Amino acid sequence: MFDIAHRVVSTLRSWVRDRRYRVGYRLAQWRRAWRYAIDSLSPDDAQRMMLDCRGPAGWHPLLVLTVEDTLEQAREELTEHPELPRLLADGCARVADKWESYNDELWEARRWAINLAREYAADEGITLTALDDEREPAS
Repeated sequence: MFDIAHRVVSTLRSWVRDRRYRVGYRLAQWRRAWRYAIDSLSPDDAQRMMLDCRGPAGWHPLLVLTVEDTLEQAREELTEHPELPRLLADGCARVADKWESYNDELWEARRWAINLAREYAADEGITLTALDDEREPAS
């Protein structure tokens, strides 16, 4: 008798846990949809929506160009500047629209975005300094 009651309680607990997860997931989707409708999506919300749409759209990217990763790579070459993230975001947007994939794609795409950021900075009168220019030569 105890085994039957234990199985029933265990099954009921599993069902409740599953329903709670599904309801929470649906509520999160509705919140993102509302934020999208009122034009107040956060970057995390936008990324989550893109991931949610991959399957229905049949889109399965192998490489993803992100501003964060490009900024990290740019920091290996350039000194910090307050406008660098914005300039790289513009560069990444252009690269994403124009890119054709071959070998070592992601590194090359980031390089292109960094070079575009340098061009945009020059056009706006902003000086971005390469790390090599700041390092003193070895004596």
